[in-house]
Amino acid sequence: MIRKKGILIASLVVIAGMISSAVLVRIYFADAAQKLLSDMTDMGVVIEDIELCYSPLPSLRIYNLEVQSGVDTVRVPLLEVYPDISSLLTGEIKLRHVVLQGPDIITPAHRTGAASTGGTVEFPAVFPDKIDVLSGKLQLTDGFQGIPLTVSASMEKEGAGFAFNVRSASIAELGFKFSGRLDMISTSPLKLSLQASECSIDPASFLGFLTGFGYISNSTIPELAEAGKFESKDLDFHVDSALGIMSFKAGGLTLDSTGGKNLALELGQGGSFQLSLDEASVDAGELYVMAQKSERGRNATKSLCESAKLKSIKPQGTLIFKSVTLSSSAGSASSGGVSGKMTVAAKDLVLVFESLDGKKQKLSISDFDADVELKDGKPVVSVRTFNVASATGGNCNLQASFVFPFDMHKARFKAEALDFSLFDYVITCEAEKKNPLQTQFDTQLSHKETRISASGYFNSPRRPGAGYEAQLKSLSIRSPERESGVVENTKFDFSYLLGNGFSGKASIRRFFYNDWPFSDVAIYLQSGKSRALLKAAGKLFHLNLNADVVFSRDQMAAQCNVKGRGTSLPSLIACFATDLSVSLRGKVYLNANLFMQGADTEELTASVKGDITAKIDRLHIFNLANLDPRLGFFIDLLDAVSKSPEAGEGLSFRTAGLRAGLSGKDLLINSFNLDGRLLQAWGNGVYSLDDKHLKIDGQVRSMLGTVNSFNVDRKLKS
Repeated sequence: MIRKKGILIASLVVIAGMISSAVLVRIYFADAAQKLLSDMTDMGVVIEDIELCYSPLPSLRIYNLEVQSGVDTVRVPLLEVYPDISSLLTGEIKLRHVVLQGPDIITPAHRTGAASTGGTVEFPAVFPDKIDVLSGKLQLTDGFQGIPLTVSASMEKEGAGFAFNVRSASIAELGFKFSGRLDMISTSPLKLSLQASECSIDPASFLGFLTGFGYISNSTIPELAEAGKFESKDLDFHVDSALGIMSFKAGGLTLDSTGGKNLALELGQGGSFQLSLDEASVDAGELYVMAQKSERGRNATKSLCESAKLKSIKPQGTLIFKSVTLSSSAGSASSGGVSGKMTVAAKDLVLVFESLDGKKQKLSISDFDADVELKDGKPVVSVRTFNVASATGGNCNLQASFVFPFDMHKARFKAEALDFSLFDYVITCEAEKKNPLQTQFDTQLSHKETRISASGYFNSPRRPGAGYEAQLKSLSIRSPERESGVVENTKFDFSYLLGNGFSGKASIRRFFYNDWPFSDVAIYLQSGKSRALLKAAGKLFHLNLNADVVFSRDQMAAQCNVKGRGTSLPSLIACFATDLSVSLRGKVYLNANLFMQGADTEELTASVKGDITAKIDRLHIFNLANLDPRLGFFIDLLDAVSKSPEAGEGLSFRTAGLRAGLSGKDLLINSFNLDGRLLQAWGNGVYSLDDKHLKIDGQVRSMLGTVNSFNVDRKLKS
């Protein structure tokens, strides 16, 4: 019984204690609320309504709180304050938790006069460590186009002022979503620090912030706004609008498929910046797609394709940038005045070329390593290794050093290609440039059935405005002749020769065009905006050749002169038909002048006009009994005097002469004469170069003095 009474008395004591504690909480909480509101009123706070709540926990709800301090205004639609119960029981006013719903801070981005000393964001000292901010706004009224910074956060107060450890937060206008430490040192001028272990960034919003505060121009990197994923790790972000500085450091950075390590970027107003980056892996395909979304990128790609005569160039694989350091002063970034250096490498890089007729081919770059140094926006490139293989066969290796804009004097390179195939072209080449002026090369190029080989030296201009010069030891071009009906009559396009003020000359010691052995060839070319002039001279055996050619965009006109004294007839005939050279002997004296003009091959051939004078001394025709049908003209002479050739018999003439005019594809034989001991002949006729048809009307005198007429109507077979 006594025990039951003790338990009852203890229970009554506990209940009384709890009731008294509740009464004390109400009394002290009311006092704390009154003191807090008094302190806040002294700060210039205007409150529309106040509600004291005791359930489920004691709290103070303040509605439509407004603080006006000079040019600064703070509005909070709802402020919830939760006291620390244990502190209230001791009579100490201490808050455990504060929730600000929809706070709106309006302050100038830039202050003048006495107001410039303010701007530091401060909460009352009584405010707790734990603060939740729901959809808060910081509006800089005369700054970033009057657009507010919207902050939603759950955070713990770190120290005096607006310094918090943020569990989760977002700043819409910066495009940031993060967790870490946020330190709002000042709103006017804006001084903000953020350290975040992880942060996702909206590229478009972030670029808008940088543009609005004058750190970059609208045209700097608009392509970045199209990125889908932008994340950073170990972010250290600072903004100080008073100094015009923004600092962005990240231990890791991800932009779509691009990844970077240890990025440090400092931006100043006016476009100045300093950037360092340990390493970045860039998806070449994504970089190309991003470039195609801007007019600047599309124009650059179009220019590259036009110069390479391609429909498109698309990359695949990864570019790797290491040890990147870049910097620029204010105003110089937009004009290209960027300085710095980096190392560029490639991993599984593939270039997909598409020709103008729709054919595609891949080039695989297995090894690429280069250093790039920028001096006021002009890159200096040193390529240590560059190995590329063609999907259709062959490979190419290159080591080089050059600058942009390209300067041939400063370029150094060594290149080797072995049966390297690109579309219909196959090239084998060795080229090396060791000094400012001279490039040595040995090249073989195949295109379908055409074969070109050349070796020699290429000399760069010694001074600006001077022409280029090539000295070739040998040049050989072999291209099979096509049937005239098969040749495609394509309109001329010489635009590549015009508009660049190019000039140059070439000397070729030996030049073979099929079986035509030219020597001592000299070529000079001068191009202008609307015309280009080419002068050429050389020798074909003892024939001296000279040509002047004028090119416009879609036409060409040429004037040619051929002179020769004592040229070997068998050698000259061998240029056209090797098997005929064994049947003829003699020395040729020739003078020919030709002119032609046209917009395509057919028109050019049809326009040919000229005159030809030829003389052959000591002409001898061998083995008349087995003479080639193409020389049947001489058999017709013998038939005219009723003479049949015997085995091994030949025919000799002291001289043979020809005067003819050339009109299109017809050789008009004005006169010819043959003066020999057995026969003399003379007459005229016509020879069609198109169908190789010879017609002659003439007379022949035998050694007996009789004169007979003869006619030739032969279609000579080639």
